[in-house]
Amino acid sequence: MKRLVINILVLSTALLISCGESETKVVETVSKVKSETEKVWEEFTIEALGNTMMDMKYSLKNISVNEGSWVRITLVNKGSDPAMIHNILFVNYNKRSEIATAAIEAGSALDYIPVSKDVIAGSKQAKPGESVTLEFKAPAKGNYEFFCSYPGHSSKMRGYFFVK
Repeated sequence: MKRLVINILVLSTALLISCGESETKVVETVSKVKSETEKVWEEFTIEALGNTMMDMKYSLKNISVNEGSWVRITLVNKGSDPAMIHNILFVNYNKRSEIATAAIEAGSALDYIPVSKDVIAGSKQAKPGESVTLEFKAPAKGNYEFFCSYPGHSSKMRGYFFVK
């Protein structure tokens, strides 16, 4: 009888412990979801316009965000010419030319996004009629640049990214 009582106590304790762990996991999951929804998002839609090298451009020239906010950029390629493939790359100020050259070396397989400490974020390529979305955390206060790193596009498709 004594042995039966001990076995029941051991089993009861094991059940209580296992139930406690399950509750902890639920609380952790809820906390993760809650922290995700607490992010402050600043969202922008940028259209890639034009069907020739002469008339291609972004619909926005300047973007301003707050330091530490989460940035969501939707790039909409409005072109129809198959050669008008675009992306958008955010880089440290005055590094556009250097990064554009490195982007060519990175190639299409890397979406023309070179590995560099000067690259803040970059999107996948958008073919004509496609949209791509890029999400990243805004860097420290300062002035930055954005541009299309597809070969030959960086001088026409560019703008400034201001972090307040």
